[in-house]
Amino acid sequence: MKAQLVCTDFDGTLAGENPEEPLAPRFFQWLSGSRKSGEISWVVATGRSWESLREALVAHQAPVMPDWIVTVEREIHQVKEGQAHSLEAWNKVCAETHQALFGRHGALLERIEREVGSTDEVTVIPDAGAIGLIAGSKESIDRTDALVNEIIREHPEISTVRNGPYFRFAHVDYHKGSCLAEIQKLLDLPPSSTFIAGDNLNDLPMLRRKFGHFLACPSNSVPEVLGQVRKEGGYLASGTAGDGIAEALFHWFPLPA
Repeated sequence: MKAQLVCTDFDGTLAGENPEEPLAPRFFQWLSGSRKSGEISWVVATGRSWESLREALVAHQAPVMPDWIVTVEREIHQVKEGQAHSLEAWNKVCAETHQALFGRHGALLERIEREVGSTDEVTVIPDAGAIGLIAGSKESIDRTDALVNEIIREHPEISTVRNGPYFRFAHVDYHKGSCLAEIQKLLDLPPSSTFIAGDNLNDLPMLRRKFGHFLACPSNSVPEVLGQVRKEGGYLASGTAGDGIAEALFHWFPLPA
């Protein structure tokens, strides 16, 4: 089977900690080589906004832009000639769904801000139509996670989107996995032709065989991602970030000699 759709997270998955390093050279070597024998669409699914992602791609000297992006873990855009074009059919419903969700649960968000954001180690920020939280230490992250989950426990339509110390709130039906499924539907591509890679908690919803039969994570992934990719029969790379993702791609889909 040939990969026709490659979906990667950005921070920690393709990009390492050094913002001045060229972005994942061996990943782009694989992508360029594989595209010689057929079309491959590259999706970046990230918690960043498009403006932030574009700035990082330029800073990391990415040789090409992705074909599709999932921003703030739930909005879909097609990238053409360096510009992001909103997939309005999806994004309009997504925005309306979240506006209604946050409207129904305004008191709940106020409670989270009051009870969780009242400590010196947690910063409350405006975020994607609601509030976000930034926890300042490992102990604070664990405490924030426990408090938030207790507050929203009886409201299953609200999910907490976690990435390191960052907390975001979203409708349970909107995440990187459901966005990828929408892109697959648009391109008429099945999970059997899809490769997916991620490293952090917000990647867990897409790191499932229901979305892609070829899963991978770099060695710097959080334990939850390592465990899920292993359980789903994916590839646990020995390399970090982009080196690890290239390692997985060459493993699953070697370039022709």
